[in-house]
Amino acid sequence: MRRIRTAALVAPFAAALLLAPAPAFAHDVLIASDPEDGAALDAAPEEVTLTFNNAPMAGGSGSAIVVTSPEGTEIQEGELTFDGTDVSVALATPTEAGEYGLSFRVVSSDGHPIQDTLSFSLSEEAVAAAAPEETEEEPAAAEEEAPEEAADETPAAEETAAEEGGTSPLMVLAGVVVAVAAIGAVVLVVVRSRNRPGSGEGSQK
Repeated sequence: MRRIRTAALVAPFAAALLLAPAPAFAHDVLIASDPEDGAALDAAPEEVTLTFNNAPMAGGSGSAIVVTSPEGTEIQEGELTFDGTDVSVALATPTEAGEYGLSFRVVSSDGHPIQDTLSFSLSEEAVAAAAPEETEEEPAAAEEEAPEEAADETPAAEETAAEEGGTSPLMVLAGVVVAVAAIGAVVLVVVRSRNRPGSGEGSQK
């Protein structure tokens, strides 16, 4: 009778243990991404952000996000940024339209790696809008005009130098007139001295 009573008391507790839910040991999972997997974008993203159900382990060489262009060129830039459950990386300016691949690997909060591949696509308009604007060629035009201005200023500079340091035609002409006048005055004095009474041979006779 005692054994029967003991078994009757233990049975409910054993049933409760068997029916109790087992603890969850599932690994962390990706729950969202920006851009979304398979998204067709008309504007190029500046970064990629992955969101997990728990915060992954920050840092370490086991984590990476790689984004490749349609031609296979990697466009991710810099280090990963960990912000709670979000992991992000910056992107270079895309130069190709088409499908971009996204591969990631992070270490979950329980120490196990999580990895998967996603994709998104960019339109021609998105690539064109993201391209840097071409700078205007105004400096080149200014450089072309500078030699012309210098050439225009050269004659004026030469005239100024001639006026300051050189001999002008007017000064030469004035010198010639003064010399002629001086010679004429000398000749006039000589003639007058010869025509005076008592000068020369007449005065001796």
